[in-house]
Amino acid sequence: MAGSADIAEQAAAWIVLLDSDDAPERAAARQGFAAWTAEDPRHAEAAARLQAFVSQVQQVGGSAAGEGRAAHAALDAAQDGTRQARRRRVATRVAGALAMVVVLALPSWLAVHSHPPAHWWADLRSSGGEWSRHTLSDGSQITLSGVSAIHWRVDDTRRVVQLVRGSILVDVAKDAARPFYVQTPLGRIRALGTRFAVTYDDGGMTLEMLESRVSVQTPDQWRGGGGIDGSDGNDSTGGRSRDRALVVDAGQRVHVGAAGVGPVQPMDPARVEQGWQRHQLVVDDRPLPEVLDQLARHHAGPLRFDREALASIRVSGVLPLDDTAQALRLLQRNFPQLRMRSVASRWVWVDLQPAS
Repeated sequence: MAGSADIAEQAAAWIVLLDSDDAPERAAARQGFAAWTAEDPRHAEAAARLQAFVSQVQQVGGSAAGEGRAAHAALDAAQDGTRQARRRRVATRVAGALAMVVVLALPSWLAVHSHPPAHWWADLRSSGGEWSRHTLSDGSQITLSGVSAIHWRVDDTRRVVQLVRGSILVDVAKDAARPFYVQTPLGRIRALGTRFAVTYDDGGMTLEMLESRVSVQTPDQWRGGGGIDGSDGNDSTGGRSRDRALVVDAGQRVHVGAAGVGPVQPMDPARVEQGWQRHQLVVDDRPLPEVLDQLARHHAGPLRFDREALASIRVSGVLPLDDTAQALRLLQRNFPQLRMRSVASRWVWVDLQPAS
């Protein structure tokens, strides 16, 4: 069953479709939106929230019927004939208010409903487009990039950063008596050195090692007390030792997913470091959904995409994280098979061009 965050994402996608410049596509979207609101009471409630936003806005002079087209279509499709008649009588009076609601109010509502509660309860968090640097109580430095959140726990025996979501750059203060960990539901990283970056999102956990080394364990490994694999992470039979942590050195990257720890891959630590300093995303032969996950955390509104359809597209290059609109334009220029649709530059939906 879809959760509230999924319904919010679906509603954002419908808004994009309802604003299409293609009349047949817009008509089909109206029918689809009506069916969507009818199939689950929660969908209808989401449409009702749009109407609630409108009722809170005072009368606005002037007419912006063209700008409010998506909101008109959504409300008209979701309401019965009586309410449609009432909407038509007051359309001119509230057209400007509708446009303002869609552009300003709904993105904030989606932001609140799209983040898990742990994000808002985190000890440290940052928002889209934000780069936030902090000094932890042990002296370690941590930078949060985009929509990111952490919990910080320290005692006499250990220091633990729980990465709720997002990207962090960590510069670990030396403390031989208290090991330093970065932990997610998919894996735990123990710092054996100083400086590294970690990203955790829907695509999994990715570690990029900038200086010295760390060890990486899955939850089963650290709960089972597995040791450190100081070689290349492989056993004598050619496969990775299941009960030992993998050591990752400077200039290496590793991805951890639901299936476990992936292969170690080379990367350029100087370029990654430069990317953090210049607020850029540096990627080398990465799947497009992984790139879009990163851009989504910096984008001002919802950025949705068809993960499965885009999985085969590989990306290499440098993208500006402080200007996600430019980053998306660069992707579309280099991959003309992509289709990008947006409303007010906030809602963005990325998929493949339809077959001609």
